[in-house]
Amino acid sequence: MPRFTVFCQEAGCSSDTVHISSHAAVDLESAIIAGKQQCIKDWSSGSGEEEGEGEAEGDGESPWNLESVHCLGVAAGNVEILHWEDQVP
Repeated sequence: MPRFTVFCQEAGCSSDTVHISSHAAVDLESAIIAGKQQCIKDWSSGSGEEEGEGEAEGDGESPWNLESVHCLGVAAGNVEILHWEDQVP
């Protein structure tokens, strides 16, 4: 199954955090959905490094869903980001 690197951001916000994740998927549409779902999971838990079971921290519902996360782009393959600086100091 091919791998894709998916870049996501909060919908309507051009200066917020960009979430980057890599996924095995059958096609582009599946990769976008997987990327958005991973972004939602990571942002809801407060960390992109947590693995395993469990719900989002806190008692409320996650503010993130497939509509509130925008896919900025998708690259074919596993991309290794060496440097990223999207804000001027």
